[in-house]
Amino acid sequence: MSELSEVLGALMVSLVHARRMADEETAAVAEYYKDNPLLEGMSLPRVRVPELTIDMPLTLKKHIPAKDAELDSPANIHRALMEHFKQSLDDEDILSRTKSFQNAFDKESKLALDKISELQRSTDTRVTREAVLRSIDDAYAKALKKTASTSEIPFEKTDAVNKAVRHSISQIALKSSSNPLSLITDATTSAVKESATSQSSVRLQITLREEGLEWSSSSQDGRLKNRLQPE
Repeated sequence: MSELSEVLGALMVSLVHARRMADEETAAVAEYYKDNPLLEGMSLPRVRVPELTIDMPLTLKKHIPAKDAELDSPANIHRALMEHFKQSLDDEDILSRTKSFQNAFDKESKLALDKISELQRSTDTRVTREAVLRSIDDAYAKALKKTASTSEIPFEKTDAVNKAVRHSISQIALKSSSNPLSLITDATTSAVKESATSQSSVRLQITLREEGLEWSSSSQDGRLKNRLQPE
């Protein structure tokens, strides 16, 4: 048994590798044509499958409900955040000159985390990691405005500290990650024949369309950049 997403993914991956195998064979034929004086002027045979339709029966065994991400407690997030925050300042002189900024960020970040936690408890709103990141960003900006730290710390340093804070929040905010709803299926021929019923079996008619990509090179700021673009 497999998840339906795995079955569909396997079909698409198989088509990609089929195209790769065909192109590898075309390259081998190109070498052969080049070395044969009677063939070198002819066009190369290249087989493509622009569209593939698959009619596939399968049985649905069960479904696993979706699971939303769970935030850690505000106290745990706040404690870890402030540890990372002070580590990111990483300069005793700056640490001693920015006590008011540290205290302001301590208070603002705690308020922001409490609001996010209350929102998750009191409503059906799905709180995401990005929502937590943005609330801490706002707390950081408010703490800077309330103090004179912008004149005491170079902008490059405040920007670096802000990025470090965002990175740390991204790591510590969630107690458990989310899982999407999944369908457990059986697509093997023997299993479908033996267990299929009108209530549990379905037929999927899937059309896969091939879109070729090719490398394109360009120079930007003195550096060569390669991008994949449609053929």
